[in-house]
Amino acid sequence: AFLYYLTPIAARLVAGRPLPWLLVAELVVPGLIALVGLWWRERRPLTIVLLVAALWLFSPTVLGAAVVMQEVIARKRGMGVALATGLLLFATKAVALFVPDTSGASSTALTFELTLAGAGLVIATLTGLLMSSRAQAAHDREAVERARLDAEMSRINEARMAERERIAREMHDVVAHRISLVAMHANALTYRTNLTPDEAREAARMIQVNAQSSLDELRTMLATLRGADAPPATPQPTLAELGVLVADAEDAGQHATLTRSGDLSAVPPQVSRQAFRIAQECLTNARKHAPGAPVQLAVTCTGEILRVRASNPLADLALPRVSAPGLGLVGIAERVSLVGGTVTHGVQQGQFVVDAVLPLGTHAKEDA
Repeated sequence: AFLYYLTPIAARLVAGRPLPWLLVAELVVPGLIALVGLWWRERRPLTIVLLVAALWLFSPTVLGAAVVMQEVIARKRGMGVALATGLLLFATKAVALFVPDTSGASSTALTFELTLAGAGLVIATLTGLLMSSRAQAAHDREAVERARLDAEMSRINEARMAERERIAREMHDVVAHRISLVAMHANALTYRTNLTPDEAREAARMIQVNAQSSLDELRTMLATLRGADAPPATPQPTLAELGVLVADAEDAGQHATLTRSGDLSAVPPQVSRQAFRIAQECLTNARKHAPGAPVQLAVTCTGEILRVRASNPLADLALPRVSAPGLGLVGIAERVSLVGGTVTHGVQQGQFVVDAVLPLGTHAKEDA
């Protein structure tokens, strides 16, 4: 637009006619000022559009700058501000139509310019709004993608934490059980001076067997932590291995009695695995906190409920900790919650009792 309005000056120069310097200044100076002002169009759009509107009162060469600024305003400030600036620019150009000494020819030219200016401002407004809409849509897509990635990372982290908690429970249940057996036999070797050579040899063998079992279990858990290249995990024990569990405890010198009632083979595998670990933890707790005390372990399946109940007399010098349960009782509570059951523990008539009730119709939340 700026070059278009300079064509009369170029024509006079080609024809060798003298230039009206007032007309040259009127056409060139406002147009150059408007073009220079476009340098700050992104940083100060409202200031520049007001400057362009003022210059448009004096020179038609500002048309191009006005269209550019209208697009910037529509893109950066939205529909409301764009309508206001568009009307301001259009009204500024329309003022020239009301100059009293305008001839018919110049009036026709001004009408054409006004029509051109109106069309240019409308197109600039629509272009700016379209670009703003596309930019907002791209921003929204990026926000949705970021939210999706954050949700995916949160889900992965939750899965990792759940797996780590499961492995920690397994390590505590299995390794602590074996280590308690090792500690029991080591204490026997340390404090008993009347052991026969065969008894001492048997105690040492039990220490070796349980230490090796603990090491194997620990290696399995660490292999699971290493990931996909690790060997497959060994099957987890169920209620079918309760007899072996109690036999191991008796071989270690713990007095344990097992009572089974109902069809334990009908217990779902998830519940059966959790019930085995609960029984194992009850024996381990009794061995640690009431060494030498007999343990009564009862597993009963009635209808839709499986009950695991363990009781043992309190140790002579042991005081029950009601408000601060150890990790074993915490682990039992977690395993019970995995299958939607309930657990109570405490002292009843001189006995420490753990009573876990597991519903058979609720699937485990986590396959441990």
